[in-house]
Amino acid sequence: MQIPLSYPFAAASSGMTPWRRMQWLAWTALPLAVLLLGLWLLAQPLSAQLGLFLWLNRQAAALPTALWSCATMLGDTTVLFALMTPLLLWRPQALMASLAAVPLGGLFSVIAKRGFDTPRPAAVLDLDQFQVIGPLLMGHSFPSGHSITAFAAAAAVLATSTPSIRSRRCGALLIAVLALAATVSLSRVAVGAHWPLDLVFGAGGGWLAGLSGALLTRRFPAWWRGARSQGLLAVGLAAASIWLLWRPLDHPQAAPVLWLAAASSWGALLALSWRRLGL
Repeated sequence: MQIPLSYPFAAASSGMTPWRRMQWLAWTALPLAVLLLGLWLLAQPLSAQLGLFLWLNRQAAALPTALWSCATMLGDTTVLFALMTPLLLWRPQALMASLAAVPLGGLFSVIAKRGFDTPRPAAVLDLDQFQVIGPLLMGHSFPSGHSITAFAAAAAVLATSTPSIRSRRCGALLIAVLALAATVSLSRVAVGAHWPLDLVFGAGGGWLAGLSGALLTRRFPAWWRGARSQGLLAVGLAAASIWLLWRPLDHPQAAPVLWLAAASSWGALLALSWRRLGL
């Protein structure tokens, strides 16, 4: 039996536009390019990598600390999923693909962090050399978990919502989502928590994790199309948003992000309930 070129990202009966061979190559080219950039950074002298971190951190210091606190909070998995809950009303497959990306993204993060146990900037540099926003972190720097989360969600959303990057509308969505993910990732250098190399490998690994979530969503549409699964996810995220408001906050200036996440998840839950009841 001849396998179509769109496999394994064929949409099956999901209602999503099947992917052709060139689309598959285009979406996998980004993480490969990012990982090549990471390998190039690894080949640079240690002094060059330290210099790049200090330069980026100092450039970021020109912007308000509240901006970076809010941006870095978007890389928290629970916060990001709560903010994305309204997608259940518009593109449920996008949120479900992000959820399906968690196993691979989490596995990559845990294995790499435990395997390398790279010291963070605060464990290597004097604190008067760079800006630190939020808690002082010392170990398990590589890779950046926030970068993994941001780019996994970006890839999952884009791979299930953009049938063609050639259209102007899809191209604008692609640029906006990638810009937001890059800002979240860069915030980890801005707050003094990660090296640039951590961001690069986190972004590449996260993007591949997001594509794995999109693959599962495209091949097995039944699990995200059901009203029960969508309702349970909405209830779970709404409940998690309450916990977000009560947990200790590492970045107090990012409190508005938590309130917005709670409002988004509860608003989506109510709207979903009204839709199910036919109101």
